[in-house]
Amino acid sequence: MKKLLSVFMVCGLLAASAVSCAGKGETSSATVETTAAATTAGTATETETEPATEPTTKVTVEYYDGLICSDNMTEKEKERSSFREFTLLDVDKCFEIGENGRNSYYFYPADITKITKIKDYFRELTIYDEQLDQQFLAHITLPPNYDKDKEYPVVFITDSAYHLKKVPDLWKVIDEGEAAPVIFVTLGYDYDTREEEERFDKFILQEEKLLDFITDDLMKTISLNYKVDASRSVFFGHSFGGVFSHYALCNSDKYDYQPFGSYIIGSPSFYAYFYPDMEYFDNSSIKDPYAFQREFDYFDRNETMDKNVLICAGGRENYYDFKAPDDLPTIPEEAKLLHERLVSHGANAELKIYEDCYHNNYLADMLKDYLKQNFPPEN
Repeated sequence: MKKLLSVFMVCGLLAASAVSCAGKGETSSATVETTAAATTAGTATETETEPATEPTTKVTVEYYDGLICSDNMTEKEKERSSFREFTLLDVDKCFEIGENGRNSYYFYPADITKITKIKDYFRELTIYDEQLDQQFLAHITLPPNYDKDKEYPVVFITDSAYHLKKVPDLWKVIDEGEAAPVIFVTLGYDYDTREEEERFDKFILQEEKLLDFITDDLMKTISLNYKVDASRSVFFGHSFGGVFSHYALCNSDKYDYQPFGSYIIGSPSFYAYFYPDMEYFDNSSIKDPYAFQREFDYFDRNETMDKNVLICAGGRENYYDFKAPDDLPTIPEEAKLLHERLVSHGANAELKIYEDCYHNNYLADMLKDYLKQNFPPEN
């Protein structure tokens, strides 16, 4: 990010609790009260010789009641989960939420402009998971002409810090009539957490707990607050998120609630499971590092796969951060092998290799094309 000409940083640490899902209309302990000298000013006398202290006003972050939480969530999780005002572009409020000055979200000025234009369509949800002891931040973006009585499919996007900036352009595709309305849900971490530091831990090492949270807590909660067409909803992950998207697909059969009918597996970095000499990530605790090659035994448990799958990668992707051995498959090679395995089991899987592209630069066009092809305009 050093090459960014302009970086918009939003930072902070979410305080310990927010308005309960029970929704009693009280101000949460995470709300920063306005401090003023008004109460003492009224008792001041003319005989005081000390100079008057200027009132100090802190930013107030609004948390809202009315969130209906999944029955799978614990009481602690419900107490620490809430809708709140849209803070993403307000630097002062992001800092006020926390104290560590950390940052996950980087935007160019053009990104800020685009997000600002549709900010009234964003709903900000902070939601806690006790298994992972993690405060997550989800942004729900409603489509143009949103009708609360109508069902919409969800396009669920992991790695919010990287991909939320793509949402305005996807929203524009709908607004211009090139695709039918969907609800976008982007999942990341609140301002106390550096997303890059958490990705390997959550997507690779704690994938089972993360899938539990997304399936039974987050998506069930969203379905209770919005009318969702789960059968047409889509899960998208890229890179480590692509590895997790594959894991989520191949373990979806273990859950009663099925929030997604389709999965996009973008540039899956499967080497994270087994490559032993990774400089920044320790995968030594993974007991079965090649389980992904068996699709986590999905087809031992099931005869067929009733999901739609898109596997995609850039044709020029390579390993930039370490010297890979010659026999380590590249990411596009892994994508092709995955496609072959799924098709051999009769799965409805499509492969797209963007031959002249690298790890990231095909994603925006891929997502736009996916919307147009899979959610054609309504009559």
